[in-house]
Amino acid sequence: MFFALSKIFWILAAPSHWVGLLVLATAICLLLRWYRAAKFSALAALAILVVAWLAAVPLVRAWEDRYPRPAWPAHVDGIVVLGSGFDSALLRDRKAPATNGGAYRLVEGLAAARRYPDARLIFTGGSGALGGSPFPESDTARYIFLELGEDPGHMVLESRSRNTYENILFSKALVKPKPGEVWLLATSAMHMPRAMAIAKKLDWPMTPWPTDFLTGPQSGGGDFWGIAGNLDLMDYVIHEWIGLAAYRFTGKAA
Repeated sequence: MFFALSKIFWILAAPSHWVGLLVLATAICLLLRWYRAAKFSALAALAILVVAWLAAVPLVRAWEDRYPRPAWPAHVDGIVVLGSGFDSALLRDRKAPATNGGAYRLVEGLAAARRYPDARLIFTGGSGALGGSPFPESDTARYIFLELGEDPGHMVLESRSRNTYENILFSKALVKPKPGEVWLLATSAMHMPRAMAIAKKLDWPMTPWPTDFLTGPQSGGGDFWGIAGNLDLMDYVIHEWIGLAAYRFTGKAA
């Protein structure tokens, strides 16, 4: 129930979706000659765009700064790479991996595995689609790891999880980490606060290993004409805020 409600809620909550709906409402109001309503919806859409232009980059930077990349640990027992919505159905159709903005999680996980050859490399990801998918994300991870020369006997693939909570819950049940072990958690810097809060709630001590940074320490504001980019960043930070709040409210995150 939580999974389905979270997916439906985000369809209604994303700032970019609101911009689209407000533009459509403006057009309808103009056709019906409801000029006051058209003015209101147009100004509301503009307000969202301005907020995204002014605030998206600083908000994302503040979120990413919560878990900076640490130095390499002296010893690592395992690396957990969280899924990022890879489309394994497209992999089967194209015979080549379809990746996204979280692809560097796989690269960083593999780099850590090469640095610590005795560590276990775990990828966790089933399907985050509301209706499910017959081809889990782990199919794409397996394909990329093997293509980059990883030993198949060194990999552990978790293929049932649908969200971050299940990523960590199912992975812990699969690998059974022991007290005192050192585990790296590889995921996007924006996603790290939520992932670490869940790991803490599930009593799995982890070292954050953020990837896919979107901002630098001195990044300025967004590009005024980069409307899609600004909205994408605003969607991302709002998604993580809401996600962390919802997980805490339902007792799934510390």
